[in-house]
Amino acid sequence: MSWWIVFLIPAVLFIAGLPYKIDLRIDEIRSEKINTETKICVLSDLHCRPFGTHHERIMKLVNQENPDFVVIPGDLFDTGRNFNVSFDLLEQLKGRTVYFTSGNHDNYLEEMDDFREKMRQMGIHVLENASEHFNEDIIIAGLSDAGREPEWHTEEVNELAEHAGYRILISHRPNHLQLYRECDYDLIICGHAHGGQWRIPFTKQGLIGPQQGFFPKYTDGIHDMNGSLMYISRGLASGDGRIPRLYNNPEVGIITLKPLEDKNT
Repeated sequence: MSWWIVFLIPAVLFIAGLPYKIDLRIDEIRSEKINTETKICVLSDLHCRPFGTHHERIMKLVNQENPDFVVIPGDLFDTGRNFNVSFDLLEQLKGRTVYFTSGNHDNYLEEMDDFREKMRQMGIHVLENASEHFNEDIIIAGLSDAGREPEWHTEEVNELAEHAGYRILISHRPNHLQLYRECDYDLIICGHAHGGQWRIPFTKQGLIGPQQGFFPKYTDGIHDMNGSLMYISRGLASGDGRIPRLYNNPEVGIITLKPLEDKNT
């Protein structure tokens, strides 16, 4: 084998694995607590990265799906980046109901309190250890990222959103498994794990996840947390711009909440 083949094959595999498109992930969840079909769009882990002029690649999918509200479960911002890129996405989402909860990279920023206030002025619902009703069916709570270990007790998290209807918790990190299993929420929306950053070709197995190590289990999709459902977005960007995603396209998530089927049909 010629020496250049030794270098060509890895190079081809690397280039083939780079993200060239945004995946649209669509999931459906049925619940007896939902009376009106509701569509949620999840946009996680932007990390101040542009996706076309004025994020046209993201917005094409958002406008196509026309969700009832948008959830941003953290890491909208990042250190050492152009913050205007992230504010531009919020500007493009203007007119839509948007809920934001901070992630670890957001909370690294000294400017984050100012950013929260600016977001509120833009009409963004900033849920930092607080909750709001979306409608009569749904209440949404958000936990601001506090580090590798959750600082909240189960009872405190439950008290954030006392409601007989459908309860959604936005919390950046998917690795707080014990807390999520003990909490009384119907749906928990997370990001942070970036789909494992690099994925083994032709599989959904990620290589590494924060606080999960190699070959992590919780990097995307829906997982049962003792009756609650944890939804993990693969997110849009990588946590470190020097390390690209491989075999792991950016993701826009759509979750449609539907009533249970009519038992008489």
